Amino acid sequence: MTDSPTQVLSRRRAVAVFGLAAAATLFLFLVHFRMVGFGVYGDGLGYYAPLRSLAFDRDLDVRNEYEYFASTRSRFSGASRWPFPIPRSSKYTIGMGLVLSPFFLLGHLLALLLDSLRVSHVPPDGLSWPYEMFYCLGSAVFGLIGLWASYKACRLYCGRAPSVVATLGVWFASPLFFYLAIETSMSHAVSQGLVSTFLYCTLRRDWLRDKRSALFLGLLLGLAVLVRPQNILFCCVPVLLASSAWRANGPGPVLKSLSLVAVGIVACAAVQVVVYRAQYGALSNVPYLIEGRRGESGTSFHWLAPRLGQVLFSGYRGLFVWHPTVLLAVVGLLFLARRDARSSAALLVAFAGQVYVVAAWHCWWQGASVGGRMFSNCTLIFALGLASLWTPLRGRALWIAAGVTLFLMIWNTLIIAQYMTRMIPAEGPVTARELIVNQVRVVPRFLRHFERE
Repeated sequence: MTDSPTQVLSRRRAVAVFGLAAAATLFLFLVHFRMVGFGVYGDGLGYYAPLRSLAFDRDLDVRNEYEYFASTRSRFSGASRWPFPIPRSSKYTIGMGLVLSPFFLLGHLLALLLDSLRVSHVPPDGLSWPYEMFYCLGSAVFGLIGLWASYKACRLYCGRAPSVVATLGVWFASPLFFYLAIETSMSHAVSQGLVSTFLYCTLRRDWLRDKRSALFLGLLLGLAVLVRPQNILFCCVPVLLASSAWRANGPGPVLKSLSLVAVGIVACAAVQVVVYRAQYGALSNVPYLIEGRRGESGTSFHWLAPRLGQVLFSGYRGLFVWHPTVLLAVVGLLFLARRDARSSAALLVAFAGQVYVVAAWHCWWQGASVGGRMFSNCTLIFALGLASLWTPLRGRALWIAAGVTLFLMIWNTLIIAQYMTRMIPAEGPVTARELIVNQVRVVPRFLRHFERE
């Protein structure tokens, strides 16, 4: 059956909208990179430094990298990239650097070319701007791949128009956008790209019939775990979806497929285990597991007393308060249950697992963060929920969805402006009332901020 001309045009428009959104995102990244003078800072230094150290020093001692970071300052603010004590090892996972190493190589080739042509003095040492630019662009590319996978997942259940609106909504109105266009050196865009692709492949269910697909699925999630360990919780999705195939085909084929998925996950995750043991002697000494003991909490994870309400509803980075589009998405997953109850339940369980882990962490507000940054890995879940919510709307009624999405995009943009102009503290507490009141005041403050800078 062939598509009608209207359908073909609609598909072309969907691709064009995605292309324009991607171009706008990358343009914003390049403008920010140019203004600041570099792309890697904050937690991103901890992901980048081991890659540079492995490539040039053949070790994981990152002291010289951090000494360089401490000596460089932002063109925009004049602040040092690293005003803290110089560490010897990075507590962050090695996966981010490994995944983005091809882009790092492209930066190396450009640095070699510029150095040989003497167009500009760009030392091919892993620390000059071409390395950081391509590394961060690679992060954005993975994020865009994840958004496309999210759109394709929506198309498995929903029409093209609600899928496009939903994808744009989660793109520009969720925690992801800031880490896709501004702080790209952090792990959230790459994590999202890998997890979204994993979930899309899982929902297609090809892996239940094909061994190579099952192994590929495991490797995808394994890489995602290597980037951010909390991604291991998404393994519940294939396990829960396999129950339907269990009844139809018996336990043998299903267990074989799940075993191959597990092999892929373990093969990738084992790399980080080896690195952590080499750095800290034992997994129990990994900083993430002992940092909370030094504070008032006395432990890094409060498994029996998670801050669930605060993580979702407080002004202090509460996911639903900072990003109302996510609340609509979670409601939308209940609409998905009408079409595919098993997939809806599996995705809700995966999201609930992420909420629980973040809420149990001693730093449940997620540090210096634009909202619930740790939930960027749930982008496909949010997109599918939004698409399911908008699907019952027909014809002109879809403009309601478009209008709500546009409002939520503006809301998210203004919150980012609050964060960047320091109207709200980067890490300190903020109330929901302060957040909402500032939304009215932030535009003139933002303009004055840039005039001063």
